[in-house]
Amino acid sequence: MIHFEQVSVRFGETEALSTVDLQVAEGVLCALVGPSGSGKSTLMKLVNRLVEPSAGRVLVRGADVARQNPARLRRSIGYVMQSTGLFPHRSVAANIGTVPRLLGWDRARIAARVAALLELVQLDPGLAQRLPGALSGGQAQRVGLARALAADPDILLMDEPFGAVDPITRRDLRAELRRIHAETGKTILLVTHDPEEALELASQVVVLRDGAVVADGAPAALVAEDAPEFARILLGGGQPGLRRLSLLPAEVARDARPAPADAPALAAGATLADALSRMAESGRTVLALGDGSLRLEAVLARGR
Repeated sequence: MIHFEQVSVRFGETEALSTVDLQVAEGVLCALVGPSGSGKSTLMKLVNRLVEPSAGRVLVRGADVARQNPARLRRSIGYVMQSTGLFPHRSVAANIGTVPRLLGWDRARIAARVAALLELVQLDPGLAQRLPGALSGGQAQRVGLARALAADPDILLMDEPFGAVDPITRRDLRAELRRIHAETGKTILLVTHDPEEALELASQVVVLRDGAVVADGAPAALVAEDAPEFARILLGGGQPGLRRLSLLPAEVARDARPAPADAPALAAGATLADALSRMAESGRTVLALGDGSLRLEAVLARGR
């Protein structure tokens, strides 16, 4: 869906990206992480031509973006930014309907789409006529997400979308993004400075450093013992083993042997980190998992 071929970007004497080769497949939620100045936002903005490459090519849906009309390209791609970028003097409904209006949709179709999106992002329909200034930070961010989805783009770019909200709202918005991605199957490129957010949300994580890709893969693989050291340190937060356990379902270590009758039960869908926590709380080294068991040694073996 998105392909960067030997892409470099220079701003004057500064090289922001250096010969980046990267592919993001259709339907993947890909998180770009790295220190400040590593090139995360620059890489993302190449997709909708907010930044132009100094060398190399960027292919979107198999076509070189340099040969596409910038305005038409941008209308075909959803874009969510940290500050939401809502028009302050337009209502919530008018903000959400911005791109459909530019595409010439009629009023009835726009109104139906706005109503559907308010439901999708779980906002009260009564907010439709409010101005952005009357919204909470979390509500405004949901409106920004709805606006990005308004014309039903197959690609969504998100640049630090939850960075300006409080931790509780941030967790709620992450959950909403996971749900929306599962429901829509859109290809999402997410820039974040939060390693935990990247590991929680993404199916593909790309780690950048000094304008180069230093690691690219599934979240659990990038905190494994054999992962590139910089990626493991950045994503592991000093506890890569625990981070890895939080990404693996408990089922991967299930033992066919039944647990003792009095063993605490582990809920379906729990992770290995959940299992370790349950063991610590109960003082037990064996848990019941379905019709089998989960044993401490098996959990610890998966943390490497």
